Amino acid sequence: MKHLMTGSVTGAVLLALIATTGCQPNADVAVTFDANAATVSQAFADFTAESDDFFTHFSDDATWGGNAVGSADTLTLDVVTAGYRNMWSQYDYRMVTEANMLPGVNPNTKMTDGSVRGYFRWEISKAATDSTEARSVEVKLYESFDFNAEGKIRWTQVYGDLATAYNLLEE
Repeated sequence: MKHLMTGSVTGAVLLALIATTGCQPNADVAVTFDANAATVSQAFADFTAESDDFFTHFSDDATWGGNAVGSADTLTLDVVTAGYRNMWSQYDYRMVTEANMLPGVNPNTKMTDGSVRGYFRWEISKAATDSTEARSVEVKLYESFDFNAEGKIRWTQVYGDLATAYNLLEE
């Protein structure tokens, strides 16, 4: 009986070790996530500064998921670059809350993979003109960023009610 109990306890401990080890994020993935989250933070700083350095955080073949009604399913870096430069000429951007970045998961394996997901609140402002007063709105955004092996952002999705935000600024 003592032999049976020892085997059962040893088996239970081994099973628990295997189960908890399987749930631990890989240290390399955690390091990759930290580096990628730092890239996203710097990209946001460059975006709010309206700096062309913003675009250096993206791979040459980077794409964005077109989430607005009527937009293309996929937007290229060239399209997004032109769009952001146009928006910078009309609006100012400021992150209102601290970035809440979370590890993303591989959609197939459901394991963390170094990608970054985040929740943010941005203020978008439009300066006064001769015929309009200055305006600003806050918008909650959820964004996801996938990276290539060189640490450049290769896929981005942005979810939030940006259309309404821009419409309010133009009223």
